[in-house]
Amino acid sequence: MIVELKNTCSEFDSYRAARVKSMFNAESGANWQKTVNLDLPEEWGVGLIVGKSGSGKTSLGKKIFQTDKIYSPYDNWQKNKPIIDCISPGGNFDAVTSALSGVGLGDVPSWLRPFHALSNGQQFRAGLARVLCEAPNEVVIDEFTSVVDRQIAKIGAMAFGKAWKRNKGKKAVLLSCHYDVVEWLQPDWVYDIDTNELKKKAKLEPDQNSNLTYGRSTKVTGSHLKSITI
Repeated sequence: MIVELKNTCSEFDSYRAARVKSMFNAESGANWQKTVNLDLPEEWGVGLIVGKSGSGKTSLGKKIFQTDKIYSPYDNWQKNKPIIDCISPGGNFDAVTSALSGVGLGDVPSWLRPFHALSNGQQFRAGLARVLCEAPNEVVIDEFTSVVDRQIAKIGAMAFGKAWKRNKGKKAVLLSCHYDVVEWLQPDWVYDIDTNELKKKAKLEPDQNSNLTYGRSTKVTGSHLKSITI
C-alpha cells in the first residue's frame, strides 16, 4: 500500500519569517510531503506506528484506512456524568467494569467521577476502556501513551493489546512517539516512520505455535524484533 502524505500552509513573508529563512537557510515551511510504502500482513489486529513529533504519524493514521478513523480517548465525555455512565451507556454493565479493571483502572471510586476530575493516567485508561467497549471495526488512536507516566503507559499498552486481540477481525492502529510500548503492546506489526522500516510477525500455519515477542529495546530497528518460530 502506497500512501502519499502532503501538508501545506500559507507562505509567510514577515520580517521574522524572512530572517529565519536567511539565518537557517530554510527555503520554505509551507510544504511537507512524504511517501510511505506499507506492506501490511493480510491478517492483523493491532498495529503500531512510531516516530518523533512532526514525522507524519497523524497524517498517515488518517489515511491508513479508506476513511479517517482517528479516535481521541479524551474527547466527548459528558461533564455532568461519572465515567461509569459514559462508557457504552446502552451496553452491558459487567463488560464496562471488566474493561475498566482490565486496563488497570481498578480504583472503583474513580468510576464515580466525571472524566475531567480524573488524573492524566486515569483519563488515559478510561479512554482505553471506552474504545474497548465500543470496539469499532477500524480505529486509529493518536498520541497513544504520550501524556502519561511511562510505567502507566507500559501497563496500559499491555492491557489494551491483550484485550483488543480478543476482537477477532477488528483492527486498531496506535500512533506513538514512544518506542518503549512496543515490548508491552506486542503488536502484529510496527512501522517506524522515521526510518521507513516495517517489522511484522511471521504468519504461522494452523499447527504451529510461536513464542515470538518484541523484546526490550528502545528502537524498532534493534534485536527485539527478531522472531523465533517453533
